[in-house]
Amino acid sequence: MAYGPDRTFAMGRDSIPRLMLRFSLPAIGGMLANALYNIVDRIFVGRTVGPAGIGAISIVFPFMLLVIALGLLIGVGAGALVSISLGEKRTARAEKAMGNALVLLSAGSAVIAAAGGFFSTFVLEISGASPTMLPLAKEYMDVIVWGVPFSTLAFGLNFFIRAEGNPRYAMYTLFVGAFANILLDWIMIWGLGMGVRGAALATVASQVLSLGWAAAYYIRKMGRLRFRVKNLAPESRIVLRMTSIGLAPFLTEISFTFVMALFNRVLRNYGGDLAISAMGIFFSLDSLFFLPVLGLAEGVQPIIGYNYGARNYDRVISAVRWAIMLALGYFACSFLVVLVAPEPMIRIFNDTDPELLALSVRAMRIGYSGLVFASVSIIASQTFQAIGKPRKGIFLTLSRHFIFILVPLYFLPPLMGTDGVWMAMPLSDLGGCVIGALFLKYEFAHMRRCMGAEEGVLLPEC
Repeated sequence: MAYGPDRTFAMGRDSIPRLMLRFSLPAIGGMLANALYNIVDRIFVGRTVGPAGIGAISIVFPFMLLVIALGLLIGVGAGALVSISLGEKRTARAEKAMGNALVLLSAGSAVIAAAGGFFSTFVLEISGASPTMLPLAKEYMDVIVWGVPFSTLAFGLNFFIRAEGNPRYAMYTLFVGAFANILLDWIMIWGLGMGVRGAALATVASQVLSLGWAAAYYIRKMGRLRFRVKNLAPESRIVLRMTSIGLAPFLTEISFTFVMALFNRVLRNYGGDLAISAMGIFFSLDSLFFLPVLGLAEGVQPIIGYNYGARNYDRVISAVRWAIMLALGYFACSFLVVLVAPEPMIRIFNDTDPELLALSVRAMRIGYSGLVFASVSIIASQTFQAIGKPRKGIFLTLSRHFIFILVPLYFLPPLMGTDGVWMAMPLSDLGGCVIGALFLKYEFAHMRRCMGAEEGVLLPEC
């Protein structure tokens, strides 16, 4: 089935709620499918190897965030540039951005994979691995690095597919990998008893399948845009524009990589290996409670980018407001679930260690106490990426992680123990909300001034 220009142009004329439903549901589904990689690995490993296996995968998590950071730097930047270019009816520039992005993703992922393979012990030690946990973590990481190029390219292609108006196919790409990972985990961990190595092998194999499905979209010429050999030669102007837009989410993941490694080290000092395992469960469930809103934000991004490029500022404001309201409602429901029934969810990962259960329950209830505030900061950050104003997104990112997480993480654990680690999360959500709301208020006022200009005459600031 081919997808013509009408699918793209609909972003400028269809109702905002309908567009959000069409774009965001597949993005949310894709986010959840992608999250299943880590969730399923930890479930199978936790019920076979035990808490030590969950902790080992948690130690590798900062490295995996580094891989995601590369995908976001190039994928988000290229995706936003594609959306804006299509809104401006500049198809050639959209294809040039895709070609340049493909080269950058390939080269960058190869470098990260090689570095992770050669220096795995060093990477794991600075990520908080204790001597008892290091062998299991290394066993997992020595395999997972082989899948880095495949996962990064699949990640990038998904942004291109979604940016030109086909989020459903992008969602299927992630579903293919996620369900393959579940099946292969069951075979390799339960069936063959391969432990954490089996989990890593299953993940790599499923990433290869995911890339194959994404590549088929362009091989079969299902979209409007094409990869052309002439566009593979990097063009400094395109690369600079792309990376400047993608810098905000890149710094988000890089700073979160640093924060996660610091979490591991602080928890090891105040709660031991068991606290690291509890954090592994926390962030696995966090995928269910948090990533759908990131999917919502990514789904609305092409709508915002297209209409901003077409100067439909009233539609940009409407899309942002709808996204914030939906995110806030979802987070409120998620927090209610955490308050009422966290134990059954935690027991999925391990039901034999009561101390791990109690520690994980406390982590979730404290860590999610400010969850509703995160809706504003997440949508605001994605909005500034979509409209090509990365500096504000970068400031939002850095303030949230380096001020509102790191400062509490330095002062609170000596006073409160592991509770001080969990408290850093709601403080970050609250601080990010305040700054994000102020930035959006200013940006909306700027857009309204542009809309108030005489027809056919734009103000200089527009």
